[in-house]
Amino acid sequence: MIIQNNLSLKSMMKIVELVPHMKEKNIKFEKCSENDAIKYLTENNNYYNVTAYKNNFVKYQCGEFKGKYIDLDFAYLKDLAIIDYRTRLLLFKMIIDIEHYLKIRILNTIENIDAEDGYNIVNLYLEKDYNDSKFPKKVHDSIRKKVSNEYYKKIFSKYDIDKDKKIENIPIWEFLEIITFGELVNFFEFYTREYNLDDNKYVFILREINKLRNAVAHNSCVLSELDKKDNLHRADTLIINYLKECGIGKENRNNKLANSRIRQITYTLYMFNIIVSSEGIRNNVKYDITKLFYGRIILNNKYYTNNGLLKSIYNYFDKIIEKNYKENLDQ
Repeated sequence: MIIQNNLSLKSMMKIVELVPHMKEKNIKFEKCSENDAIKYLTENNNYYNVTAYKNNFVKYQCGEFKGKYIDLDFAYLKDLAIIDYRTRLLLFKMIIDIEHYLKIRILNTIENIDAEDGYNIVNLYLEKDYNDSKFPKKVHDSIRKKVSNEYYKKIFSKYDIDKDKKIENIPIWEFLEIITFGELVNFFEFYTREYNLDDNKYVFILREINKLRNAVAHNSCVLSELDKKDNLHRADTLIINYLKECGIGKENRNNKLANSRIRQITYTLYMFNIIVSSEGIRNNVKYDITKLFYGRIILNNKYYTNNGLLKSIYNYFDKIIEKNYKENLDQ
């Protein structure tokens, strides 16, 4: 133990020390040997990431093993780490497509508004950003940071980007290419309200998807702590109806959507088919989802025979995918 500034800090453990540390928590090494575990932690992943999935397993509540894990082998953690990685790749692909087609949707809508020339709405939004009482010039500052990039500098040099002036007269088709996904969602909310558009109903769904985008973009685990009830806000009505159509009952809906990560993934599955208009891209994602969900994810399903939580979550997403994404890979 290290003492620093009167605080006790945990000493960094060497990889070879981690195995006995896990064994103390009743994590077994029967389906994956201790040597193979050390090799995996050395070459493929780190202890923090792999053991993040231990929260999906139950512990003894009493007796001599109280606080230690029931039926947890290191192989299960390794398997979940691989599944998580492949899930993140697929989700990131879907969210990037959602972002791209959201921009197309905005441009197509703006084109059909008589009072809009492609500059007005952006100027209104940047004016609001410039004078925002809580976070003034947040988008301005974000744009200026990106303009330091050579690619964006060529695009935006003609708009007189100056540290002391408002940014204005950027055409919407160029503005959409420089803002972040979070800023895109904020702009989407602003312009749908400004023109009283029905698409405003998707704003809260897109905000949840943005949280997931940030997680997968930074390679954060998305399949850990799936038992956590950290989002007790009422789910969007569109999502409730979507899950009803998938045959998911009220109790199951409320239980699953109380977990932030499950909610975000659900919202992504819903929004992808709403916003992505390319049949080719949709079919490609359907193929990838089917292959992952009915292939790699269940490859070692025997590991989770006694895990009610993971089996329940799989059955929940099975209903969604069966209804909206599943394809016959043999055709």
